[in-house]
Amino acid sequence: MQDLLDLDLARAQMLGTLKPLPWLEATPGAAAGCHLAENVHAVHAVPPFANSAMDGYAVCSEDLELRRGDPLRIAQSIFAGSAPGAPIASGHCARIFTGAPLPQGADAVIAQEDATVLDDGRVSFDGHPAAGAYVRHAGADVREGQQLAAAGTVLNATRVALLTAAGVERVRIHRAPRVAIIVTGDELRAPGQALEPGAIHDSNRPMLEALARRVGADVVHSEQVGDDPERLRATLRAGADAGDAVVCSGGVSVGDADHVRALLAEEGEVTFWRLALKPGKPFAFGSLHGRPFFGLPGNPVSTLVTFMLLVKPALLRLAGAGNLEITSLTATLAQDVRKRPGRRDFQRGHFEMTEEGTLRVRAFERQDSNLLGVLAAANCLIDLPQDSGDLAAGSRVRIIPLEGTV
Repeated sequence: MQDLLDLDLARAQMLGTLKPLPWLEATPGAAAGCHLAENVHAVHAVPPFANSAMDGYAVCSEDLELRRGDPLRIAQSIFAGSAPGAPIASGHCARIFTGAPLPQGADAVIAQEDATVLDDGRVSFDGHPAAGAYVRHAGADVREGQQLAAAGTVLNATRVALLTAAGVERVRIHRAPRVAIIVTGDELRAPGQALEPGAIHDSNRPMLEALARRVGADVVHSEQVGDDPERLRATLRAGADAGDAVVCSGGVSVGDADHVRALLAEEGEVTFWRLALKPGKPFAFGSLHGRPFFGLPGNPVSTLVTFMLLVKPALLRLAGAGNLEITSLTATLAQDVRKRPGRRDFQRGHFEMTEEGTLRVRAFERQDSNLLGVLAAANCLIDLPQDSGDLAAGSRVRIIPLEGTV
């Protein structure tokens, strides 16, 4: 019997075989959700010129008449998007609006609430501004040439805005991985189909589609197939032809109807199989027609757990992500937890913040890998070490928040 492979070793071995997909160029907006293939720097400063942060009046803080408290004459009006006129002369100011460029000679803005326009058209002010008051200086946000994002960074909405504001027209990115999803089992029926005795609705396929899309992958092939070996072989080939990676649920255990691992060995290569993991022991990873292949167990909890722990970081590697670490937190067990040594156990749980500001987690009583109701009620996985036995209430444990719960 093959020894069970440690989860961390399996993940390292798997990621070591994968490389990011080739890069392509796109505008920052079109590249949203993708990971950068190179560092990106500002083409110009942000803001590119000194401008007003308020509607008001642009002045020279050292103007003698202003310092004496004398009214100033309005020399010009400057709106956002327009060029400033002549430099500000002594005894003068400029009516200015938010975002408009400061004219030469002005170094401060007085808010319109602190100004009074007199009958003769001059304007008087309450108080005297310091140099720089209500001024957005050129380059105060971003300097020209400043690095805006490193290779491996995902382009979210705020980074798209930053790159665009800094004059970046095109970026090199790794495209989103195309994923083929295959779910096996004679007992499975599509949603909406009638269930004859012995049949169940296929919940794994829509769950895997949702998980893959949440990672940023593009699901290009999704199919449910029975346990006939030749039909399964044809479906696996079609998935490998369509996608950059194949994610298959079911058929990787040792039952008479479990053909996926044998077909993978015939059509490609099995890199490893069987992990010291609960749930998810019969996970298989390998290569199918040159595409990375992930064979997940068929029970829905096992499917989700192995996707989170192994498939997600692998898809992120293909997408060129710089950070492949799985987010975890430290929490205190609210009650005793039963566990057998020998496999790393990811039990379903619910964590919450205590009044003291610490995290407390409670494992669900039932931990069967087919219980979707428990899985839907959980907001985390409790990571229990491989060699540990039962843990007492008050023990410190690591938890992995489930997607969408925090």
